[in-house]
Amino acid sequence: MQSNFEMTFENKAIENVMTFENKAIEKNEVPIKVLLVDDEESMHCMARLALNSTEYSLVSAKNVNEARQVIASQCPPDIVITDAMMSGESGFSLITSMKSNPTTSKIPIILWTILEQVNGAVLDSSGKADITMSKPFNLPHIMESLMRAKQMMRPDLDILF
Repeated sequence: MQSNFEMTFENKAIENVMTFENKAIEKNEVPIKVLLVDDEESMHCMARLALNSTEYSLVSAKNVNEARQVIASQCPPDIVITDAMMSGESGFSLITSMKSNPTTSKIPIILWTILEQVNGAVLDSSGKADITMSKPFNLPHIMESLMRAKQMMRPDLDILF
């Protein structure tokens, strides 16, 4: 159970993110295409709800093969969020292949996983994810990670954390 301080902090973080996102929408910026790769449909539903009315446009892939098709399309994603463990090929192999390809190596990748090390840090066995975050779904952490990824693709933006 969260303390009053944690709830207030989380609500303030959400309010700040939404204010930032609404300003971007008012400026008619082109949406940032986010590819979510996860084999759990519930994660896609929660992400759609969270990113609705923000500057992010969500594209879904249920596995690595679908993700590769989206990435290879004429409109590749600006940011990729991938689960580590999925049926079939893992998110780690997607990360490794993207980072070794000059065409996709600059796309920021957020690794979203339940895997943790003993110290509680998120485990990235590929060692190549730009940002790591732990599941379950946590709106402030997702929005903060997306803003960090956006900063990586647009370093001229002045975003403070």
